[in-house]
Amino acid sequence: MEQIITSEPRLKGSLPSDFLWGAASASYQIEGGYDADGKGPSVYDVLWKDQANGEIACDSYHLWREDIAVLKKYGMKAYRFSINWPRVITLGGANDPINEKGLEYYSTLIDALIEADIEPIVTIYHWELPYALYERYQGFYSKKEMLPDFLRYAELLFERFGARVKNWITINEPHIITTAACHLYKGKWNPETDIPRWAESMLLCHGATVDLYRRKFQTRQGGKIGITLDIDWTEPIDDSSEARHAHETWMGHVARLYADPIFYGRFPDSLMEYYGEHAPSFTEEEWKLVKGSTDFLGLNHYGTSWVTGEQWTLGEAPRMESCSGRVKRVFVKDGVVIGNRGNNGHPHDVPWGFRKLILWLHTNYTKSAQIPLMVTENGFSVDGEIDLTFEEKIHDVQRQHYYAGYIKEMLEAMVDQGVEMSGYFAWSLLDNLEWTSGWVPRFGITVVDRENDFARYPKDSAYMLGRIFRYASGQTELSESSQ
Repeated sequence: MEQIITSEPRLKGSLPSDFLWGAASASYQIEGGYDADGKGPSVYDVLWKDQANGEIACDSYHLWREDIAVLKKYGMKAYRFSINWPRVITLGGANDPINEKGLEYYSTLIDALIEADIEPIVTIYHWELPYALYERYQGFYSKKEMLPDFLRYAELLFERFGARVKNWITINEPHIITTAACHLYKGKWNPETDIPRWAESMLLCHGATVDLYRRKFQTRQGGKIGITLDIDWTEPIDDSSEARHAHETWMGHVARLYADPIFYGRFPDSLMEYYGEHAPSFTEEEWKLVKGSTDFLGLNHYGTSWVTGEQWTLGEAPRMESCSGRVKRVFVKDGVVIGNRGNNGHPHDVPWGFRKLILWLHTNYTKSAQIPLMVTENGFSVDGEIDLTFEEKIHDVQRQHYYAGYIKEMLEAMVDQGVEMSGYFAWSLLDNLEWTSGWVPRFGITVVDRENDFARYPKDSAYMLGRIFRYASGQTELSESSQ
């Protein structure tokens, strides 16, 4: 599978020398230690108490050395992970006490990564809202109350870790945060009115955090800071105006609602019309914080679907579609599936959709802003992997096929269209908890044997990634551990 890249001489050495590649994770999905050493509860610790949850997860709170060992074995240059907010500020608020034990955990992890020659990429907010803030004002529902708490939390991280961390992500996937709100605020959440309200709150927290970093830390610490958007591509199923409009609607709700304010200092006219009296807005001073507030654009991408022009009604729309303009997506055209189907349809393996999305973002945003794209998540969950034998899980042919196809499209976009890319992170380092889907989807490039002391076992895809990126970096020698 990797031969589609390694047999192409023009792709050898196509990556810049400072290109970061590695794997990604999120604290709730891997750490465990949900009440260890003074950590406070997050919303998920409380609300998901009676279902598959992250109380133990992959036990990375205790087994972080094993995580670094596999990263090093794979030859990865960087590791993207997130800070669990209530682990470092137990109750989360601006005036609440700091938990030094929690800060010590992350400080030790960062030092060990640097010692292993692995660059730490830190996500400030990957959904771990302290439960105390959920009780006080329900998180992003209150822009006024959330902002000072978020800023104090971010400033603490900059103060303690900024001399060592050179790449920060403020918020992971604001669009998916709104879909998760359907679970957290059952009976209250209304996507037609609450999404614009939350978009305001998240964008302001992001913009103010970037402003804080640039004013107080960036010059002396020398880092970069950005945001990560989750964007799956949609392709009109035909040339009809309805299908084209559905594509624009999807991209508006998923991408432009967040990217346009950051890059252009305005919300899209189509969304202002869609939300009407509930449309988001900022004051002149707030716009100064939001516009231009990213040094790179983080992209989480998994798959592609067709859109026909059909639309769900508000009451019938699935969770994702209810937060995406109620656009109906389909995965079969003329009896042919769009690509190899992942677990429960997430994702389908459609590398050409990845290329189209990269070019769309380059054309609409990053090229004119003269900043790079960074792929902060990309990965595949093999259908039914949970039921495969151990050997079948290790020899993850479908995942290797997915990675080779998608990385090839990224490299060709760089070589042929001049797209500037600064990094690529596979999702995920470990077979971790996949939020409401529990332990069934397996995205990891490393098996975690939860029945036997959470032992880590590399999958073939992990080593293949190393060979691909060494080739694209112009390296030919392979270490014994990276075969």
